[in-house]
This record gives sequence, C-alpha cells and structure tokens, in this order.
Amino acid sequence: MSGQEASGTEPCIWLVQGSTALENMRGWRSRETFENGGRTPEPILKAMRQTGVGWFLPQESFPTDNYPLPNSHPSAHEERVPQIFSNGFIFLTGESAEVVRSFDMGKGTLYPVRLWHPDGKTPLPGAFFYLSQGNKKDALLLEKSVNLRQQPGTGRWHVSMARPQKPLAVFSRAALEGPDLWWDECIASDFFISDRLKRALDQRRLSKDWHLVRCPVVTA
Repeated sequence: MSGQEASGTEPCIWLVQGSTALENMRGWRSRETFENGGRTPEPILKAMRQTGVGWFLPQESFPTDNYPLPNSHPSAHEERVPQIFSNGFIFLTGESAEVVRSFDMGKGTLYPVRLWHPDGKTPLPGAFFYLSQGNKKDALLLEKSVNLRQQPGTGRWHVSMARPQKPLAVFSRAALEGPDLWWDECIASDFFISDRLKRALDQRRLSKDWHLVRCPVVTA
C-alpha cells in the first residue's frame, strides 16, 4: 500500500512539462556543433530525438561541453537557469539532480555536463546534468481521460495545457509501481514522476520550473 493510500488521500502521479516548456528552452550548442560549421552533427541530433521519446542512452551519446548559441538575445549564459531545461536534451541543475538521484531511477541516470561562457574559458557557475532514463509504464486509462490530443501516426497522446479545454489524464495503479520517474507507453513528449518525488522537490522549493501536471490514479 502506498503512503497516499494509507493516508486516505487520492493517489496521483505528476506529468513533467518542464523539459518541453518554451520558457525552459535554452540556446546551448555542443562543442561538436561549432566544430562542424554550426551544424549539429547527426549522431547528436539522433540522440536528442531518442531521449525525447524515452530511450536510455549511454554517456558517450551526450556532448560533454556546451556553449551559448551566437547572436541569441538573451544569450544562454545570461538567462536564469531553470531547475529543468532543454536544448533537445534534458538538463537538471545540481539541486534537482540531488533530489532525483535519492529516489528510484530504475533504468536511468544523470551524466555531468559542462556549460561555458562564450569565451570558452569561464564555466557557468553550478553543477549541471543530463537526464537519461528509459523507464516505461503502460498505465494510461484512455476511457477515463478527457481532452487529450492524439499525435498523428503514432497512437500516442499529448496532454496539452495550452488548449481551451484543459486535459485530464487518468492512470491505473500500475503507475504507482516501479521507478519514480518514467515515460508512459501512450503519452508523447512528456515524462512522469511519482508523488513522493514531487513532494521532495516541493520541500526544497524546486518544483516550480518542472511545470508539473497532477494526474489521478484509479486504484479501485
């Protein structure tokens, strides 16, 4: 029995939209991109696509150094750093990474990454990590969910909070089992975290940037 069930509150999970929110996109480009005339090499683009749909990738798939995109205003190194952000890969700050790694990551891990000022010599203050995780659950209850948008040609669904009619994604108790962060087989683009992980982020006042959407779990 989960802590939520024991306390009598309705169990839930949380959909993470912080890694796809436009306000959390940052213009970081890999060293390999600059060495390739400003064009991101295909292996890196492929790795971005794969992590964006829930593939676990080894550390060598991720660039070790990133620099601000030139002629971008404001420049990436001048912007506030969200707790979770993206340039195609998913990044966590050291604070959020510390919380996440204290939970069950299943088939998932955090890889350190360096972010640099344009001079290539001054590091951006703080610790930063790529999130790579391929945990999968199959728990969406489509018949109980409302206002989801289907991704053409895939059979997967988007939970778009930008639509006039707010969506509600409902899940089975299978979502309560296993790792504390995962992708659902039927949901596109966004991954999930457990309620216990969300509460830990709340306690550290880190969860705002994660753009979390509450999703009820039906246990009956």
